[in-house]
Amino acid sequence: MITAAAAPDIAIPRTRDAVLIERLFWVFAMSLAFDYRGETGAGGGLAQALFLATCTFSTAAIVWLGRRFLAVRPGALLIGFWVLFLGFMAANSLAQGVPPGRSIRVILPLVLCLFGLTNTHIAACAGIAPSRIVLPLFAMACINVPWRIVQGFLFKAATVETVRFDVQSPASNWLAAWIGCAILLRGSFRPSLLLACGALFLGVFVTVTRSLAFPMLASALACTLCYLLGVRWGIYQWAKLPRRLIPVGAAAGLVLLALGAAAVIEPVLIERWNERLFHHAESRNIGGDISLLTRQAEATAIWDIMRENPVHFIHGHGVGCSYYWDPSFLPEIYQVIPAEDAEMNDIWFAGHSVWTYSLLSGGAIALASMLVLFIWVAASSLAAARANATDPGPDQWLAFLPFVATACLISETLTANPFQERLAGLIFGVMAGLPQAFMVRASWLHTAGRQEIRRPS
Repeated sequence: MITAAAAPDIAIPRTRDAVLIERLFWVFAMSLAFDYRGETGAGGGLAQALFLATCTFSTAAIVWLGRRFLAVRPGALLIGFWVLFLGFMAANSLAQGVPPGRSIRVILPLVLCLFGLTNTHIAACAGIAPSRIVLPLFAMACINVPWRIVQGFLFKAATVETVRFDVQSPASNWLAAWIGCAILLRGSFRPSLLLACGALFLGVFVTVTRSLAFPMLASALACTLCYLLGVRWGIYQWAKLPRRLIPVGAAAGLVLLALGAAAVIEPVLIERWNERLFHHAESRNIGGDISLLTRQAEATAIWDIMRENPVHFIHGHGVGCSYYWDPSFLPEIYQVIPAEDAEMNDIWFAGHSVWTYSLLSGGAIALASMLVLFIWVAASSLAAARANATDPGPDQWLAFLPFVATACLISETLTANPFQERLAGLIFGVMAGLPQAFMVRASWLHTAGRQEIRRPS
């Protein structure tokens, strides 16, 4: 049996533009490393405009250099599908009179998903190894998590007592997927695992975010499934499973050590975690958890809006359309969120759920398209891993990463809409395109195998 850690990788020819494409891919990935959450309803700042310009120009350059790869399957099929979906969403919003400024802002993360998908597809077809594609994404994630916290404290007047979603990075979700794969599927310890764990748990602890437990659990379950499939396909061995779980104990020890240090340095954070987990102090005098109440108010109102004219169940009301929170929930919500601090009657941001907002903005068409995207990426990831299972290379563990990342993203949709964030769109776009790199490797692997069979003895 050839294990993923021991097998020599096959030499995949790199095109003459591969070096330049790889450098531009670094520019693309790092363009949003210092991105941050802006104020709802406010225009982006100059810095965010520069970030977006850098992202767009690097994408344009990569597409120009790799335009001959755009028709390469199977990745080309997903690119074409997503272009058609974005075209429908844009035309639907325009036809229903949604202000273009709103539509552009809300649909931007989905456009960045297309950028990430296309750039990764081209990089893969140019012969760039999967590990070299993921590396800039990893660097960007490890920068953005602490940067969001620093930016919140320095420029948003956030405090330990009030810091919350405004400093939470969407890269935390992806780091949970990467860490799970690195622990269970890579098979060798690297210092980068400590860096990723430090960034993830820093973000979780400081932002007091209970919902990030969902992607962590999803990562553990998805990686376990991938390991079982790997055993079935001959990539992994049962006997080596205990050794692969050693980093889990080390990570748990580091978390406990960090919690102990935080309890001494900043006891307010421990108090906030105690309140969030056990006492729900922020929900005093109301019938339930405030996070759940706000999501119920939104979902109920969206369902009522859709029922007013059932034809909208087909195509929705357009991305960026206005909606509200159900008034029956507002008396309780106002006990926690003062009425003067929040607009509940003319909301147009991308909501708290991928599923309800997709239904509102694009109806059954958008809802089905999001399902197709998630299923396609997950299935392509497993298919790519299986295609390389006969001779797994050192990057084999990354073949499972899009599947695990999709599971983590879906788990987050239980409490939030990750596609509110530009960075989330970029990250998932890269994951959607990554299986193409393994399909390219598999094609060369099988071609080499056929040539070996034909070679005379």
